[in-house]
Amino acid sequence: MSYVGAPKTVRSLEQRIRNLAGGEDLALRRRISMALVVVSQMLPEGAIKGGSAMALRYGRRTRFTQDVDAALVKSLARFQSDFEQSLAAGWQGFTGRLIKRPAPKPPAVPTAYVMQPFEVKLDYRGRSWCKVKFELGHNELGDADEPEYQLAEDLSDLFADVGFDAPQPAPVLRAEHRIAQKLHALSAERSDRARDLVDLQLLEQREELDLVAVAATCARLFDHRQQHAWPPTISLGANWDTLYLEAAEGLEVRPGVEEAVTWANEFIQRNATNGTRPSSANEGF
Repeated sequence: MSYVGAPKTVRSLEQRIRNLAGGEDLALRRRISMALVVVSQMLPEGAIKGGSAMALRYGRRTRFTQDVDAALVKSLARFQSDFEQSLAAGWQGFTGRLIKRPAPKPPAVPTAYVMQPFEVKLDYRGRSWCKVKFELGHNELGDADEPEYQLAEDLSDLFADVGFDAPQPAPVLRAEHRIAQKLHALSAERSDRARDLVDLQLLEQREELDLVAVAATCARLFDHRQQHAWPPTISLGANWDTLYLEAAEGLEVRPGVEEAVTWANEFIQRNATNGTRPSSANEGF
């Protein structure tokens, strides 16, 4: 089932989403996924990262996320001004407003690493439609300078089904930068980032990784942050079993967190020694 021509009102848009989804929970997921893509179409220069970048790469074949994280390449003031102009100009009937929120002040975290939170209030045809949490980080080691452009086919289909033109691929952080950042977070003391074990497996399965580039990027990032050394050893953290199972639900990754940690340490060693990738990304399931 699909519609021809864009909906003329926000009410029509919502009705089409519900009709296509077949249930309120599925409609909510469809709406949020579409909202993430809409934001990506109006984003100024920079690169999307985090779970939203995984969603743009792999669509429904990754864990569900409800917010957008990005890295800027300009000053915060310039980015904010450009984004506000882009949101006002709109895309396919969608417009938005950018609301700046107070930045958190976590202890023992350098100010440069704290994300600046915003809220994007999206309208369709002048009527309120959806809110998206948006967080902006700095351009660490130039990771946002040369993004990849990705958009999963099933996300593009969400728009075609409702009657819109297909969105353009969105700028996302390059795979080697995502891997380096996730390995650093995962190996930090008292890390709670078991979900990164899922994302790392998906990146290794689905990308043609240059292990030399991955290793070099990891070494640069670990050296730059000066918190712990490359290559690290991943240790099982508190509550990781539950956190991992929640993040891995329905995805083709290792079934348990212990197997995932073992895989992660082998993955680190392959990269650290510029070793070869296994013949099957699913080997060991």
